[in-house]
Amino acid sequence: MNAMLTATCDRALETASGAAPEWVHLLPLGAVDGRDGRAWTLDNPSGVVSAFNAGKIDLPVDYDHQNDKSDPNRSGPVPAAGWIKELMVATNGLWGRVVWTARASELISAKEYRYISPAFLHLKDGSITRLKGAGLVHNPNLELTALAAQEDAMTPEMTFMQRLATTLKLEPRRICRRPST
Repeated sequence: MNAMLTATCDRALETASGAAPEWVHLLPLGAVDGRDGRAWTLDNPSGVVSAFNAGKIDLPVDYDHQNDKSDPNRSGPVPAAGWIKELMVATNGLWGRVVWTARASELISAKEYRYISPAFLHLKDGSITRLKGAGLVHNPNLELTALAAQEDAMTPEMTFMQRLATTLKLEPRRICRRPST
């Protein structure tokens, strides 16, 4: 039998109003590729939801994955930022309904924490089997749908300079070009 492993991943956490969102996008369906090169698959999202429902407990959202790190120097409490109360599968992935603490809501509103990072169990082959919780973090690993304020992805046809010109509403000929040699 394959051994279970733990992984953590990150995503943007914003709403148009700046308030902490009630529903957060935790994982995409199918291939899950991290910016750091790690890869997993979420082929059975209903199974992840079933495992959550069978556990009959809320899952913690903490700060900086303190709950998932084995730090021998850590002492004292690992406070919760919120609790995942419900999971659902949507066309773009696995979403969780979070009830935030007052402190976490303030930190998110002030943009002192901008990303959520799910912690999950997976098999050696990368198949995600269960959600463990999540952490509020600073560095995103996954590229997922933003709840609001998502920037458009660059299309392969547009260079950075073309995108910059479009954003600044400049005519393409006004873009500085590297001199040819």
